[in-house]
Amino acid sequence: MFSEEKLNALLSTLSLNDQALSAREALFDWQTTDQQRLTESSKNLSPNLLNFSEHAEQYFAQFPDIAAQLSRINNAKIQLVSTPDQATKLWQGLHDSDYVRDRLQTGLNYHDADLTPHWYLAEQRLYLDTAVKSLCSDTTQAEQLSSLIKATFLDMSLALDGYCWAQNQQLKDNQARFERTLRGANDGLWEWDIEQDILHLSERWLAMLDLSAAEFGAHTSSSWLNRVHPEDLHGVRKAIAKHLSGKTKFLDCEHRIRSKDGSYIWVLLRGFANTTAQGKQVLSGSQADISERKDYEQQMAYAAFHDPLTGLANRRQLDRLLQDSMQRTQQAGTRETALLFIDLDNFKHVNDNYGHKSGDFLLIEIAKRLQQCLRPGDHIARFGGDEFVVLLDDLACLDDAQRVAQRMLDSLSAALRINGHLLSVSASIGITVLPHGTPASELLQAADLALYQAKMAGKAQFAHYTEDMQAAAQALRTRQAAIISGLANQEFELLYQPIYALKDNFKQDANSIFAVEALLRWYHEGQRYTPQSFLDLLEDSDEILAVGAWVLNSACTQVRAWQRTAPHLHCSVNLSYKQLRNAQLVALVKNALHASGLSAHALIIEIAEQNLKPDCSQSLANLRELSQMGVQIALDNFGMDHASLGYLKRFPLDIIKIDKSLINHSPNDTLSKDIGHAIISLGHSLNLKVIAEGVELDSQLAFVQDKRCEFAQGYLLSKPISAEHMTTLLNSPR
Repeated sequence: MFSEEKLNALLSTLSLNDQALSAREALFDWQTTDQQRLTESSKNLSPNLLNFSEHAEQYFAQFPDIAAQLSRINNAKIQLVSTPDQATKLWQGLHDSDYVRDRLQTGLNYHDADLTPHWYLAEQRLYLDTAVKSLCSDTTQAEQLSSLIKATFLDMSLALDGYCWAQNQQLKDNQARFERTLRGANDGLWEWDIEQDILHLSERWLAMLDLSAAEFGAHTSSSWLNRVHPEDLHGVRKAIAKHLSGKTKFLDCEHRIRSKDGSYIWVLLRGFANTTAQGKQVLSGSQADISERKDYEQQMAYAAFHDPLTGLANRRQLDRLLQDSMQRTQQAGTRETALLFIDLDNFKHVNDNYGHKSGDFLLIEIAKRLQQCLRPGDHIARFGGDEFVVLLDDLACLDDAQRVAQRMLDSLSAALRINGHLLSVSASIGITVLPHGTPASELLQAADLALYQAKMAGKAQFAHYTEDMQAAAQALRTRQAAIISGLANQEFELLYQPIYALKDNFKQDANSIFAVEALLRWYHEGQRYTPQSFLDLLEDSDEILAVGAWVLNSACTQVRAWQRTAPHLHCSVNLSYKQLRNAQLVALVKNALHASGLSAHALIIEIAEQNLKPDCSQSLANLRELSQMGVQIALDNFGMDHASLGYLKRFPLDIIKIDKSLINHSPNDTLSKDIGHAIISLGHSLNLKVIAEGVELDSQLAFVQDKRCEFAQGYLLSKPISAEHMTTLLNSPR
């Protein structure tokens, strides 16, 4: 049976106060005269009406299903049929609060007994039928009224069927919508009866932890909170307490909770405290599995401070480490701290010649090797590209930093096999200490300056920062700015060095000049600089492309003018590494030839041996297209580097230029003589022209002539001269 609290809750919900009850009476046209008539009529009630409950039981006994259910209801002591006291109140017409509570209780009893409204209608129809027959002396009239009552109640039952079906269907639709929403949200529901400490959990809530209701244990708050991760338990208790005390509008916290297998998942706990109609405080809410989001957040947090390729700390994390280390240096008793700036030597050639994938593999392997050189407590970060920074804490002396740097250099000296290629890598390292109060940016700059000094000293070594490096760095920046603006300031000039054809009975005159090589010079503040002193600075900027284009156009134009006197003269131009890999190179050459009028066959493009790599597809495509145009391709400094002999067949070469180191040998250096002879013979066997560079002595000229080398250039024959002097030379008597 429903409790008194639930009845009070129903009264509160219906708001059946005196005013509302009066409105209900008015709706049914209840008058004072109606009460008087009923009171007068109650004096003549029949025994069946006065003992209606017995009469009703006898009537319903003829329906087996109903009789069985009535027996069950009676055993449960649920009062359904009106009692004599209730009948008396009905006939008295007293609609007081007791009457209202009694009638509402009857409705609750019907619901508690799981009976439909048809039962109540049937009972009331029987009661009215009995009353009519008791009050009406005219049998015919009584039967007519009885029939009307039956028809009316049958009509009411059908109308209620429609109303109840619609109500139930709406409830089902709402329930289905709620269930679909829950499935979509994938949340588990829970409710905690705080007073009785009873926890109600949905199947989805338990399924998140792979638990059954029995496996969860006693459904109390203790069983729940015991599964919360120990590190999160205090936060969960605090969030619940704040919400129950009214300090927060909702319960909302994230925590870890233990599943069946002992592992923890991240969940979002949401809830709202409210008071039931019975005055009980309950906390209800949902629990969502947010493990994937937490994993993603952790990955993002890791990615924010780590390099995605090597897994090392990134620049952002390095800033943190530097700040922490600098704070420690201010504490008494702290030992020395050093910063190492590491840069791989010529790493860009790996990317350019073997591809970025090989470069990435190389960086990963290098990162591993560098880490293995560190001591416990040291830190390493990838600064960017092929640069790394190492932070060495708690050094007994600064010599320890040198020892770590040397271990790194030794570790990197061993060749690496990447994607089938055996690669040798070296690094330059700049070292600086962390003085008190120095900003992190200045520390990195100091280490970078020391790094530059190591590179200038020959690479594959380390150097310490000194104060005079700052002035040198400023001078270098000034010089770099000047060289970049050299073209705009018209500070570049071309010199030309003749290449002679070594014919039989060779005579050094204008008739023997086969080609001229255009050589760049930079005039700045009254001084002339050779490429060895400025080309690296120019190569580090994109200005090399503009300067290279100017050289090509100027040389082609000048040689075309000289061809009026020397029609068979060739123009030889060196290409930089960036020019060779530039997709616009062929178009640039075509424009230069078209603008100058020089024939493609008269142009020689010189490529340094160290810039010719097999895996650079753009370079290969450029050279092949130039060769198809008729441009001659010369391999410069052959024999100086480690180019494979296979290059001679793969690339469209027309000329090889023997490096001067194989020509400038001593009379007793038989090995160099043999190598030089072999290269000349190799060129002949491949139908390539061979030019001997750096001929400075008569003995060297005699050597290359003896080995049937077709061409030679060098200071013995002519140093690089200006265009004016070259014009005079070409116009000299033949």
